[in-house]
Amino acid sequence: AREPDAAPASPGGLAFSYGLRTYKVLGLEKGARKLRATVRVEHAGKLHVDTLDFYSARSRRLLAQDLCRIFDESPETIEADINRLLQACEKAPTADTADKATPAPVVMTDADRAAAAAFGQRPDLVDAILADFETCGLVGEEPNKLLAYLAATSRKMDEPLSVLVLSSSGAGKTALQDTALQFVPPEDLVKLTSLSGKALFYKERQALKHKVLALEEGAGAEEATYAIRNLISAHELVIESTIKDLATGRLTTMENRVEGPTSVFITTTNPNTDPETKTRFWVTSIDESRQQTRAILDFQRQRQTLDGVRGSLEVDAVLKLHRNFQRLLRPLAVVNPYADRLTYADDRLQGRRDHPKYLNLIKAVAFLHQHQREARKARRSSGETFDYIEVTPADVRTANTLAHEILGHSLDELSRPSRNLLMELERMVREHLKREGSADKADEPRPLNRVSFTRRQIREAAGWSNYRVHTHLRELIELEYVCIEPDRNTGGHRYRLLYDGQGKDGEKFMLGLTDPASLEQGRKESLS
Repeated sequence: AREPDAAPASPGGLAFSYGLRTYKVLGLEKGARKLRATVRVEHAGKLHVDTLDFYSARSRRLLAQDLCRIFDESPETIEADINRLLQACEKAPTADTADKATPAPVVMTDADRAAAAAFGQRPDLVDAILADFETCGLVGEEPNKLLAYLAATSRKMDEPLSVLVLSSSGAGKTALQDTALQFVPPEDLVKLTSLSGKALFYKERQALKHKVLALEEGAGAEEATYAIRNLISAHELVIESTIKDLATGRLTTMENRVEGPTSVFITTTNPNTDPETKTRFWVTSIDESRQQTRAILDFQRQRQTLDGVRGSLEVDAVLKLHRNFQRLLRPLAVVNPYADRLTYADDRLQGRRDHPKYLNLIKAVAFLHQHQREARKARRSSGETFDYIEVTPADVRTANTLAHEILGHSLDELSRPSRNLLMELERMVREHLKREGSADKADEPRPLNRVSFTRRQIREAAGWSNYRVHTHLRELIELEYVCIEPDRNTGGHRYRLLYDGQGKDGEKFMLGLTDPASLEQGRKESLS
């Protein structure tokens, strides 16, 4: 007998020859403890077809008996054939494994590589990235666009950033996420619509390692929040499950390990998202102001003009450039020589989780600019060397701007949409008091809780939908910014403000961050 020929005989089939006997394997099913197929055997003009469970001794024995009887071969010969067939099938690829195989690396041309490297060396790299977002159809939202791009880029770092976009329905949170993810190479993106509770635990070992995991809506992953939290925090998922050993019939355990780190993107409209989950993310919101709506409408109209059509035709080239740039990024370590001089507000317990986010944001900014930095070498305690780049004061300045804009709002106990509703309620009440004051010619200030109002009045004054008002008014009531009281005339409810104006008019929650200018001055003094 000669060694088998493992060339595919037909789609989904393999052919093996032992002596004058030809075995064709069809519909091969492979798993950790499963190997099944339909076996077609031809010899001396005779044919036999059977379904064989290779890992079942009884199934192999019955097939061997049939083949010995039909082809008049010795039991030793047929048993040897089946054993070699089993080993060959264990090594052979299947349609499933071919689909799940790691995709071949993308080969860039010299011109594409040079263009991507030149893009990474641009001194205005951040401005160029924001401009390309607009080319791809997303106007405004500069802090959110930069944060999302940094988070996607950080997938190659040891401590990647994760982003949760919490905003009202129809505000554009999915558009922000989808546009940012277009810049990620397809081989590094895992995008899901829904996710069951333990699905992540059973993925391939490196299916999420240094990848972006994106969920289109948080409601589709409510059962998987525990897995997502641990993937972000521990950078791996490990599960042991009980299975039945097909060979012995006994129960045993099997461990499956999924490696990270992974950058996670989620969008949601629910302001009551689990706090334990929210603390793992950079929580941001879409600008829901009237000015932003006006800018979006103007941009949508402009896209219909000749210049707009020209810009739309450039999208494919822009995406190709960014994906190649992302592929060129090396998994370098990032060292922050200014870390011991940075500061952060310590008056809130939340700072224990937000401070590492801030430090990792600085590293992500430096990592994005790696083509503009000199890669240095350092030696591990084991003697091996590794490459690293250093943070600059400019990186700290960029990170501080984002931190004030996004982490600053995270210190607010209200979600951004609920804070927006509170501002609308205050405006509505003050306008009512102003009209009332002009009617009785009284100039003395009146307390805001003097005025009661209905949900209908809120909808009419703010221009919000009933669902949107209901969702965020409930948060204001729970946190005691608004109180509810029965309306004796209608049998319904009325509301009053319990609010004195704190945190309004763009007031920033202070993070106590170090001024980057002092870092530059300190560096000059140390060098001198």
